Amino acid sequence: MRRWLPYVLLLGVVAATGWLQRQLATPEKADIPGERHAADFFMQDFESITMDNRGTPKRTLQAKHLAHYPDTDSNELEQPYIVLHHPEKPPWYVRSERGWINGDGKVILLLGAVRIWREETADSHRLDIETRDLRVLPDSDYGETDKAVVIRTPTTETRGIGMRAYLERGRVELLSKVHTRYEK
Repeated sequence: MRRWLPYVLLLGVVAATGWLQRQLATPEKADIPGERHAADFFMQDFESITMDNRGTPKRTLQAKHLAHYPDTDSNELEQPYIVLHHPEKPPWYVRSERGWINGDGKVILLLGAVRIWREETADSHRLDIETRDLRVLPDSDYGETDKAVVIRTPTTETRGIGMRAYLERGRVELLSKVHTRYEK
């Protein structure tokens, strides 16, 4: 038994060292104040207008609620509503259940049910698009999704899976399983 005593003592020291190291370890990132995912400010029923270089409205963003998260420098939105203004064309309107904007504002995720529409004018017919989970690049008025899409005009209904929308150019591409029904 005496010859095993040094080994038993050494094993005890190793176990105690491991336990002590765990007790003195730095806390998890979530336990450090200011490092958890918590909003540092919020706004209720707000409106933000982005102007173009001529000083005319380019984009209007409204939402029931906006919360800013400093750990990701992102914003989460409830019921966002966006108007994409064009000087020579009718505006596009976009509404969704929820939204997320990255820190530099170059990517907007519109989450849940999304509706995009343009009213009828002398030069264009009414267009209504329904989908889910749309990724928007607001600087280029571009949106895309891999979800089901329904596009309605006064005389057609087109369904497909996946979409690329170039709204400034008025062009919408459906990517697969496209079916159109014409009505008189």
